[in-house]
Amino acid sequence: MAERVGEGSLLERGKEVAALRAAMEDARAGRGSLVVVQGPPGVGKTRLCAAAAECGRAAGLRVLEGRGRELEREIALGVALELLTPPVTAATPAERARLVHGMAAPAAPLFPGLLPGAESAARLEADVMLFGLCWLAANLTRWDMSGMEVQPMLVAVDDAQWADESSVRFLAMLADRASRLPLSMVVAVRDGEGETDVSALRALSARPPHRLLAPEPLSAAAVDRLVAEAAPGAAAGLAAAVAHASGGNPFLVGELLRYLQGGGTVPAADAVAGMVPDTVIRSVLARLARLPKGAGRLAASTAVLGDGTPLRRAAAHAGLELPAAELAADALAGAHLLRPGDPLAFAHPLVAAAVHADLPAFARARAHRSAADLLAADGEGVEKVAGHLLAARPEGDPAVAGVLREAARRALRRGDPAAAIRLLRRALPDEAPGERRSELLLELARAQVIAGDVAGHASVTEALALLDGAPPDVRSKALNLLAQIRHARGDFSGAAKEHDAALGLLEPGSAKWQDALAGYLMVATFHPPLRGDGERRIAPVLREARLGRPPDRPGLLAHVALRLALAGDPVPEVRRTAALALARDPLVGTGGHGALLGVVVHSLVIVGELADAEAAADAALSAAAGRGDVLAYASASFHRALARYHQGGLTAALADVEAARVPYAEGWISAGGWIGFLLARLHLEQGDAAAAEEALHLADRRPPDGMDMALVLDSRARLALLRGEPAVALDTARAAGRQLQQIYEIDHPGLLPWRTTAALAAHHLGDHRTAQGLAGQEVDRARAVGVPQAVGAALRVAGLVARPRPDIDLLAEAARTLQQTPAALEQARALVDLGAALRRAGRRNDCLQPLRQGLELADRMRARPLAERARAELHAAGVRPRRAAVAGIEALTPAERRVALLALHGHSNGQIAQALFVTIKTVETHLARAYRKLAISNRRQLQQAFGAAAAR
Repeated sequence: MAERVGEGSLLERGKEVAALRAAMEDARAGRGSLVVVQGPPGVGKTRLCAAAAECGRAAGLRVLEGRGRELEREIALGVALELLTPPVTAATPAERARLVHGMAAPAAPLFPGLLPGAESAARLEADVMLFGLCWLAANLTRWDMSGMEVQPMLVAVDDAQWADESSVRFLAMLADRASRLPLSMVVAVRDGEGETDVSALRALSARPPHRLLAPEPLSAAAVDRLVAEAAPGAAAGLAAAVAHASGGNPFLVGELLRYLQGGGTVPAADAVAGMVPDTVIRSVLARLARLPKGAGRLAASTAVLGDGTPLRRAAAHAGLELPAAELAADALAGAHLLRPGDPLAFAHPLVAAAVHADLPAFARARAHRSAADLLAADGEGVEKVAGHLLAARPEGDPAVAGVLREAARRALRRGDPAAAIRLLRRALPDEAPGERRSELLLELARAQVIAGDVAGHASVTEALALLDGAPPDVRSKALNLLAQIRHARGDFSGAAKEHDAALGLLEPGSAKWQDALAGYLMVATFHPPLRGDGERRIAPVLREARLGRPPDRPGLLAHVALRLALAGDPVPEVRRTAALALARDPLVGTGGHGALLGVVVHSLVIVGELADAEAAADAALSAAAGRGDVLAYASASFHRALARYHQGGLTAALADVEAARVPYAEGWISAGGWIGFLLARLHLEQGDAAAAEEALHLADRRPPDGMDMALVLDSRARLALLRGEPAVALDTARAAGRQLQQIYEIDHPGLLPWRTTAALAAHHLGDHRTAQGLAGQEVDRARAVGVPQAVGAALRVAGLVARPRPDIDLLAEAARTLQQTPAALEQARALVDLGAALRRAGRRNDCLQPLRQGLELADRMRARPLAERARAELHAAGVRPRRAAVAGIEALTPAERRVALLALHGHSNGQIAQALFVTIKTVETHLARAYRKLAISNRRQLQQAFGAAAAR
């Protein structure tokens, strides 16, 4: 009712239909595109998808259509295969062979009986299969059944928010390639579905579409037109009442008008006064009640089984003979509740929701259990069956638990721990007591930890209570998991106790024992009471590694790399050991949730291999996102921020630290000191002392003797220097050095150059002898460990504190040394200090180049205090440098730009937070800052702001 076709358009949808036609023409011209249709239920996304298909066929495109279904989200590649199976089936054997030649070959096993090689038993990685599917789709655009060389194609997917994760990844990968193919993609995504739309939005929002269509509700004028056509003699005010009750939602307008017309008379305005959409939804049930006997039962069964259900299955579920079911289906289609034809599908998802909600709770649960039995009997996959079992009541059936557990395992494999948790929690009441229940609890605990849920502690504790007398390797696995949880929550002593107990259950030297030892070392390395024992245990491993016989297990390799780095072993050895640790898995094993990855990245940062460190963190981030591992994602974010900080990527590092902070708020506090120290450093480089002070409070819940607290102390010393408190800075920096040396026996400027902080503090106090002594010691220590970045930083400070005046030769050597490293932040400091010293020495011409280079670097990094100092020096030299951007698009930080672009494309704050692994409050903060810099006040003005920037 909400559509009026005139040249193929819809009522007040002319702009959207024109955009769809343009996309089809682009595909015909060989320019592929992605169109995302996004909006709330009932706004007309399905109608626009249908219009796209109609336009595509009219333009001569091959049209592939698919749809996400809520109860089929657990079926891997369900939507992808729905799209691609029809053209594969329609092809001749020779054409099929052409479809899967070359790079498309890995897709063949997904089409058993149809494609050559489909019966191969070879086990392929999921990403390889997805890559093959993309090539298969590309091949479909290169020929058609009549032998044309090029066949433009449309891929239209409705309800992508319910598509399975693998299909979403396929769509995202295909979208990445669309611009190089004669391929138009139209993907409709529903707003307001909570968790259900997150993965689809996250995957597609990372690829800004050529076009985003967000259909608006119908205007009052459009509703007035519809009311006038439906009820020509209606009283004044009816259109306004309908518009008010429906909110302009096209589907609800249509349903409301049908309901009001049911009495056979022209309704008055007061018939809808005060009505809300819930009342409109109930009108669906009223129409249903007027249909012939059996229609209600078939509608209920279809609502339970879901769209796409074969009539035969729905009839069996409803207890109807097939002829009676056919009559009922025709009646439902005539009432605009079901679409005509088989398989059955509702005219709109809201109709299904209304029918489903009308079922009493116990009847609804029983109906879903019957649906699960029917699907299992028909040989459907466990994901489909599990979708119904989630809605059924527990009955103590271990077979049900088995199906749910298998579905949970598949959910974890595709990186959806939240779905796994739902499935496993539902399985608990059906699982038999004893060992099987303990295994289920451990599976639940692992999923909870991956999702960042602190309830994993309770699950694994309950499992351990059931494991008395279990085989040693089973119990050790549970103990190690409990240890990881306690460690991440800041309970070092408890974590060590569990790791030690696990080690006692395992065969010394075995692979599991080595992994357990790596876990124990994660605690002992940073917990003073256990440090001596940890070093004793790793000593023989370290000795063998230095003799050219490194350990095989990646966890132990990570610890070896850290100790080689801190001991000043040759940098190539550290790099080689780190590469071995990362070789099998970017996260250095799935058990540690990114903790061991952090050890490797720190090793690389300590020896100045910053590019390798960032690359390792990048790979870990991708792996963590693919697994849905919140803790690992946070750890990789922090360690990428660490590498970026040293390279001068301050704003990018700040965005990463925001992601790293997310688990801290949920009780995972063990990283609080590390995050606080780095966040404070970043704010200090930007001149924000208040923000730095606030950041350091993240360490308040950490033990005072932790290794991270030495770095926190050094940050506090730097903060004191910024505030003009050099005496406090000197004492605090020395305390940081003592903590590292006396407790941890570590003295490496690549980890903590405390002497440079102390030397600058002494210099500001006027104690030049102490300053020069500390700076000289730092130079000697840096040269001893042989890390150019550390040498350059130490030379810079030594040059600054020299007397009777700064040592220009040392400063020049520092600048030359740092220029050969990726340490852009230190390089900028050295250039500005060198330029300032040259100006003060009266060498005006010589000072300009280093000052300009230093200013350019500082501006690029947004290191405000350093940039202001460089500008002041240039002004003193008689030069007027340009000002840095403080407003507009160029002034946005990477995090602000990323959030603003997602908001521009129509995503809610909650959806943006899910997509970026940050909190909603963080999104709000970034948006507020972006609005201020762009001189706007709301989301509607973002398009204008970004458009104006593009025009310039």
